[in-house]
Amino acid sequence: MNACWTRRIRIGLGTGILLGAQACNAEADIGKPLAIDAKVLASENIRIDGRIAAAYRISDRDGEHILVLSRKSGPSPAAPKSGRVERIDLAAAYYQRSTSGGWKQAWTIRDASDCPGLDVEGDFFLAHVGFTDVNKDGAAEVTVPYRLFCGGAIEPSTVKVILRDGPVKLAIRGESLVKVQQGGVEAFGGEHKHDAALLKPERAAYKQHLDAVWAKVSVDKR
Repeated sequence: MNACWTRRIRIGLGTGILLGAQACNAEADIGKPLAIDAKVLASENIRIDGRIAAAYRISDRDGEHILVLSRKSGPSPAAPKSGRVERIDLAAAYYQRSTSGGWKQAWTIRDASDCPGLDVEGDFFLAHVGFTDVNKDGAAEVTVPYRLFCGGAIEPSTVKVILRDGPVKLAIRGESLVKVQQGGVEAFGGEHKHDAALLKPERAAYKQHLDAVWAKVSVDKR
């Protein structure tokens, strides 16, 4: 059975910011994810570049893990003195507890939108960050969906839904389906592509999972 939890978490030190986050546990073999904050990360000597969007602790057959999602915003390197936010960097870092008790970074997903002179956006779809065991091997798979935007009008955002299963990386990449709520404008955008590895018959369960996440995060109502 698929069990999901939702928790409102406080991020940063003294920021007073609350975010809602949801994660899903598809198999009993992996532990229930626990939302953690910047104080916990600091106590574990895990450094963050930017601000925490969310962080989770989870256990599976390989031991204890921490997933940290962070966001950094600032001027574009092309116009460092513009005084405008024209670049956003997103990072998802997955750590594993080492035999010595510290943390070793297992993998990182990094992406950015750099838009000198234009509007820039970038965020994780926190409600759809997921921990699953689709292949039932007792090791957690991690799904990280996010969007990036660079433009000056009503245009689709770049959307990516990425799954990591240890060294294996599978993804759907494309653009949001823009649905304008007024004016009778037809929906536009929505083009996307699966990784070739995701289309292999043995990856059918992964594809089904990522397709379901894509359907939830790719619609952009304006």
